[in-house]
Amino acid sequence: MANLKETSFWEEGIYQWETSDPVLGGENGIDNVPTRQLANRTKWLKDNKLDKSATAANAELAKRANTADRLSEARKVGGVAFDGSADIDLPGVNRLGNQDTTGNANTASRLKIARTINGVPFDGSADINATPAGAVQYFAMASAPVGWLKANGAAVSRTLYANLFAALGTRFGAGDGKTTFNLPDLRGEFLRGWDDGRGLDSKRIFSSVQPDAVQNWTAGFTYQRATIKYGYEPLEGGFRFKEISEIGLGHPLDYPAGWSVGFGVLGPGINNIARTANETRPHNIALLACIKI
Repeated sequence: MANLKETSFWEEGIYQWETSDPVLGGENGIDNVPTRQLANRTKWLKDNKLDKSATAANAELAKRANTADRLSEARKVGGVAFDGSADIDLPGVNRLGNQDTTGNANTASRLKIARTINGVPFDGSADINATPAGAVQYFAMASAPVGWLKANGAAVSRTLYANLFAALGTRFGAGDGKTTFNLPDLRGEFLRGWDDGRGLDSKRIFSSVQPDAVQNWTAGFTYQRATIKYGYEPLEGGFRFKEISEIGLGHPLDYPAGWSVGFGVLGPGINNIARTANETRPHNIALLACIKI
């Protein structure tokens, strides 16, 4: 067994047990509430040498529980528990909480002065979502943080993630058509701003996927009276001769250089070395795309 923690505080009222109250011990258990309240009164009277003239002032202080240093019931801010006793860090937002830490009550239901977290007012009386459902963030880790889901095209519950379903609907897939819906699948994708009537990417439907492509182009050239050596010489820049046909004076083995007329086939090459793949892409880095629930 442990001793009750006494606080020098005049309790204005003493809680009465009800027949419906559960049997619950511990520091904050209902069975210890009236005992602790009486102990607090006793300590207050001892500390004030039975000076009842301060009773009214302390009773008023008891009413001002909204100046607490923490809340009796922690609230969630962007999915992170927050009771006003310490700063918090919201995943993908990285702004610290700004709460009132004056006062000495531990049973407050709200903060004395409402604070804003990412512009959203918060006084501790209700949960808030500082980042709107449907926001997309990239993270340098392999798993989604609290309050986020991987943007991997998965089918998720319409009721469990009601806020996200209200934001997305079935735009990225209807799931089973009844109880689930699909998240956007951003794995391996580059993002492109929606054209929204500008005309650079016309006739593009919002949230649609676009395959990779290379703009069509052609190139041709002729040359004559070029000095051709045995084998071939590279051209300057991003191309080189891939094949050589030459008509000249004598055989190249006998005449390593001479006047000739011929044609060439262009092939890719930067310094005669080409990086090839099954797609066209810029230099890039892979991070985890997540969506706010």
